[in-house]
Amino acid sequence: MPTTRQQKEDTLKELNDKFAKAKSVAFGQYSGMTVTQLSGMRRKMRDAGVEFKVAKKTLFKLAAKGQGLELPDDIIAGTVGAAFSYEDSVAGPRIIKKMGKEVEVLKLMGGIMEGQVLSISQMKEIADLPSKEELLAKFVGLLRSPLQNFYGVLRSPLGSFLRGVQAYAEKKPV
Repeated sequence: MPTTRQQKEDTLKELNDKFAKAKSVAFGQYSGMTVTQLSGMRRKMRDAGVEFKVAKKTLFKLAAKGQGLELPDDIIAGTVGAAFSYEDSVAGPRIIKKMGKEVEVLKLMGGIMEGQVLSISQMKEIADLPSKEELLAKFVGLLRSPLQNFYGVLRSPLGSFLRGVQAYAEKKPV
């Protein structure tokens, strides 16, 4: 059943809102995925604060144009969906790339981040970045390590000294 003009206008308005709210948009070619695979991918995306939307290419182009961006044809070639990342800007590209290893027909095609259109290679590099939580954990580990080492250095000689005094006290006749 063909979509009516009103349905297209509603979808365009929804896409305009999503493009405006999203921290990043990753386009993925999903042609050939089974319903189960697509549902699994959408569930993973939902858990990560990402929404996967399928629409006509012309509507994606118009919505991007509404944000002042021009989408090249190679980014939205084939059967394409868009992953809108609202919380972590790297989550959408990462999930598409990771699922692409499991499902060979899924491909990361490019995207939009911080007001710039990114190529396939740029989006793949971004998808390889660690998440915000991983970076914060590494940073805390880097801050904590010198403190632990300093504590160990201070504690070790003092402990040795006290054990020596204790041994001497035990040997000394009363």
